[in-house]
Amino acid sequence: MQWLVRMDALRTTSAEADCEQWMSRSMRHRVAFKKAAVAWKRMEMLRRLRPYDRTTANPDLLKKKRSWLGWMGGGGTMKFALGAIAACIGALSASVWFQQDDGVSYSTEVGERRHLVLLDGSAVDLNTNTEIRVRFNAERREVVLVHGEALFNVARDASRPFEVNAQQVTSRAVGTKFSVRVRGEDRVETLVVEGRVLVLRRDEVFGIPLGAEPIGHTLEPGEQIVVHNDHTKVSRVGLKQAATRLRWSSGKVVFDGEGLSFVVDELNRYTRRPLVIRDPHIASTAVGGGFDTQNADAYARELMRFFGEDKLARQLGAAPH
Repeated sequence: MQWLVRMDALRTTSAEADCEQWMSRSMRHRVAFKKAAVAWKRMEMLRRLRPYDRTTANPDLLKKKRSWLGWMGGGGTMKFALGAIAACIGALSASVWFQQDDGVSYSTEVGERRHLVLLDGSAVDLNTNTEIRVRFNAERREVVLVHGEALFNVARDASRPFEVNAQQVTSRAVGTKFSVRVRGEDRVETLVVEGRVLVLRRDEVFGIPLGAEPIGHTLEPGEQIVVHNDHTKVSRVGLKQAATRLRWSSGKVVFDGEGLSFVVDELNRYTRRPLVIRDPHIASTAVGGGFDTQNADAYARELMRFFGEDKLARQLGAAPH
């Protein structure tokens, strides 16, 4: 494996062109390159995890198994494939694959919204104080929701599922419309507007993914799943209520009889000076109306005038995620 030590030495225009040509010949070549690149990135992690009291290899690890290179053929074919993969990793590791692995980030500030159109034609609306990372390749479309809330209108592509990963939860679709929201460190919400979405929970050991298992049934339009660390709840909110919840994507947040504590929590997402309920007796008071997402402060002042600053006040501080 010494040929991998100085990968940057092979990064030439000619090498990159040869690599692109080799990968374009077959999807198997692309898959082989991807697996080799992933294996290379994990080698350093495996080195750190090796037992310190063992100087010889575990014999169980030396048992002959079917290699992922087996279907590429033996003899000269496999040697050629290995050489081509080596050249590809050297030529493209920094400029192609590892950049895709890191992803492209998009974000919004408190009170800001943003509309994006991704390379596959899918549209994404970012709510206030939100960050995503987009990773697309020939086999999959992945978006990591770091924090906040996003609405996805997914372009249909049956050959490449569209996945939104938030904490340890994956929402997977082929072509549909749904939102995902991260609440704190232990709650992820997925709300479906159109199509169907499969929600899965991912596990990992030492940072290495172990796979994902479906949670409940595949969500239909008007259904929502809330995933906590220790439990999960699926509920039907209805299409009308779902549309009301997602009106933030058009710049409005609307309330229709929700309790004041809920209203304050939502409002505080859009302002850098959060409201604080000083009198717990008013926390359940039903509230109606709404506000423009770019002018949440005006609605906060209205609530303070109505309830009185002795019961509802503002304080300095950052809005929660």
